Amino acid sequence: QQVSGEDEVEISDKDEPDGDGDGCSDCPTVRAPLTSLKSHQGVVIAADWLVGGKQAVTASWDRTANLYDVETSELVHSLTGHDQELTHCCTHPTQRLVVTSSRDTTFRLWDFRDPSIHSVNVFQGHTE
Repeated sequence: QQVSGEDEVEISDKDEPDGDGDGCSDCPTVRAPLTSLKSHQGVVIAADWLVGGKQAVTASWDRTANLYDVETSELVHSLTGHDQELTHCCTHPTQRLVVTSSRDTTFRLWDFRDPSIHSVNVFQGHTE
């Protein structure tokens, strides 16, 4: 039996892989990373893909979020301004918008829809 958060999941014999133990033959297995996205100075706590799948955003305990081009592995933009560790990041499913939250009780909405302007709105008030 495995426990994940508050949910308990039971595993039965039918859920176990058949044969030689390699798992599902239809499921690809990644054995080595395709690339490494480097530039954070602290633990990366969250990551998400931007619409289109060519860019990813990461949130770190170093108080920054980073936007990367995953095809070139290059840092596109460092999102700074939080006063404490970031706790999460999330992207909009159809727009180039990113939300970051922090232990500083703020969350920020980063707007990348216009490539020449990277605006941010700061929202105050959450306590956890």
